[in-house]
Amino acid sequence: LKAAKAALEIPVFGKVVMPGLVDAAIYLSLRRSQNLQRLKRVADFHDDSLTLLRSCLQHGTVTTDIKASADGRDFHSDIAVIRKLVRIGDNPVRMIRTWRIGHDESFPEPVNPEECRITFDTLVRRKFIDGILLTPTSESNFDRDLVIAAQEAGVAVKLRWNGQDHSIFCKLLERLRPQTVTFAQTPNKLAVNAVAKTDAITVLAAGKQVFEGSKGTCGRELIDAGAAVALCSGYDSTFVASSSMQMAIALAVARLGFTPEEAFTAATINAAYASGCGDSTGSLEAGKQADALVLNISDYRELPLQFGINHVAMVFRQGNIVLNRTRWRAPTEPQAIRVRTQLR
Repeated sequence: LKAAKAALEIPVFGKVVMPGLVDAAIYLSLRRSQNLQRLKRVADFHDDSLTLLRSCLQHGTVTTDIKASADGRDFHSDIAVIRKLVRIGDNPVRMIRTWRIGHDESFPEPVNPEECRITFDTLVRRKFIDGILLTPTSESNFDRDLVIAAQEAGVAVKLRWNGQDHSIFCKLLERLRPQTVTFAQTPNKLAVNAVAKTDAITVLAAGKQVFEGSKGTCGRELIDAGAAVALCSGYDSTFVASSSMQMAIALAVARLGFTPEEAFTAATINAAYASGCGDSTGSLEAGKQADALVLNISDYRELPLQFGINHVAMVFRQGNIVLNRTRWRAPTEPQAIRVRTQLR
């Protein structure tokens, strides 16, 4: 093609080329651990978050939905946390910022709706957030006006369900119409069928299953019911699970009943739509950004079997080579050293 005459040719024989991985949920806060109430400094939070995101890039994640909260005694402190994420920006990885609304359970103070709304207005006015994450405990335990304001402002509403009464969950689905749903506990058949009938994408943290509960089939049940399922690493700064999406894929196949093809789909295009950026990344097709990986495996089905190994050889973001662990070097003669951003 005429448009490709100046393009670089990168040999990838014997390797896998695939879309960049998307992590649909990383949870960050100022808490140091689940057992310590003492919060870390905001400056330390910035450095720790930057280190984490660099690690994500090295393992093939090019986009992540970060659900952040200070986990403090007031909502206003959340602004400082999210401001630090804004300063990090989209380097090293593209960041979707979601405000995780709620208080630390160890703090007895009740939720202040007025303070919550003021904080929300500030975050939206400054364009700090792309979504909000609600964790209601009942069908009426949320600020309905806040949800309406978020929808009018184009801010995605996301739901995390911690309860046991799944009949209440079904009612919340109708009232909130969330973009994504995350289950803290394994959903029963009623919840599976309910979420399958909606447009919401279910986000599963495969890594969480390593530490909590026995091997399950909730992923298989959701897919068979017709639900759209996305994967996330489930990384949480309070107990430091794995942030590797390669590991999440392997665990989804080993512990959640996914096939390799379903796991790769859930970790790329489905996770991109769950994060709100499926129109620009998550797949290799015309009109999208050239976010791609080159893996040091000859067959994609080897990745779930060879778990615990970082298979990433090269990472491309918007056509730029941002990570190169191979011996390949760009030629020195004057020519385009950038892969075209738009795939044609």
